Amino acid sequence: MERVPDVPVPTGARVMAAVATLCALPFAVWWIAVGSGMSGGLAVGTVATLLPQLAVRAAGFRWACWVVAAVLLATSVVGLLLGLFLLAPAALVLLPAGARSSARAGCLSTVLGGAFAFVTLAGTGTVFVQSWVAPQFREPDVYTATVDGAPPAVVARELDSEATGIPALGHGAISVYFDDLGGQQEGRMTVRFTPGTPRSELEALRERISALPGIHDVKLCNSSADECN
Repeated sequence: MERVPDVPVPTGARVMAAVATLCALPFAVWWIAVGSGMSGGLAVGTVATLLPQLAVRAAGFRWACWVVAAVLLATSVVGLLLGLFLLAPAALVLLPAGARSSARAGCLSTVLGGAFAFVTLAGTGTVFVQSWVAPQFREPDVYTATVDGAPPAVVARELDSEATGIPALGHGAISVYFDDLGGQQEGRMTVRFTPGTPRSELEALRERISALPGIHDVKLCNSSADECN
C-alpha cells in the first residue's frame, strides 16, 4: 500500500477550519451576552474548534478536525435540550476541513464544507436581522404611562374594564395592562393599539390616556425594540 506523504496543512483546509469556528462563535457570544446557562458549553465547544489550527502537519490537522467534530456531534446529541445542538454546524464543517487536508482530497470536501458553512452563516444572519435589526425600524405599537397617585385598580375602573382586559379607550386601542413598579401607589400602564392607526387617532388616544386619574409621562414607543423600559 502506497504511503501518503505527511505534508504541511494546506491553506484551504485551515481556512475551512476557521470558518467552522465562525459558525459556532455567534451562538456562543449571544448566549454569553444574555447570561444563559448553556453559554459555558457553547464557549468550550467554540474554543475546541480552534484546536486543529495548532497542528503543523496535515495528518495531525486531519485527525484533530475529525476528533473535535466527533466530540461536538456527540455533545450536540447529548445536550440537545440544553441548546448544544448549535455546535453541530461547526462539526459538520470540520469534517470536510479534515478531509481537505489530505493530499488526495478532491473537490467534494470543499463543496460540502462550503455548503454547510453557507447554510449556517446565512441562517444565523437571517435570525440576527429579523430578531435585532428589523425591530429597530418597526413603527411604534404601544403607549406607556406611569400611574402615580391612583392605584391601577382605580384606573381600570375608570376605563370600565379589568386590569388585563380591553380598555374603553377607543381610538384604535386594543388592550391595556399594568406592571407593578414596586410602590403601593405606582405602576406602569401599557396600552397597545392596532397597527396602522392614523396619526390623528394616536394623538387622540394620547389625550385620552393623559386624562385618566394619576396618569403622567405618556410615551409612544416600539415594544419590539425594547424602547418601553
